[in-house]
Amino acid sequence: MTDGTYVITVRGIAGPWVRAAFRDVELSVVGDTTMLRGAGTGQAPLYALLHRIQDLGLEVVEVHLESPEPA
Repeated sequence: MTDGTYVITVRGIAGPWVRAAFRDVELSVVGDTTMLRGAGTGQAPLYALLHRIQDLGLEVVEVHLESPEPA
């Protein structure tokens, strides 16, 4: 089990259809890229998110896991 937040950066600015497809994750635009952030509870959610990104034809620029904040 993996704790933390998956951060996936894709090329381009998310339009309305991309935002609609990812309503279950935090989405933010940084420059000419879009960052998707989702809580990690293992690799299955990561792979599911990457599969949706691939289905939409988005180009992944970076993937990383942010450690959880200490309590």
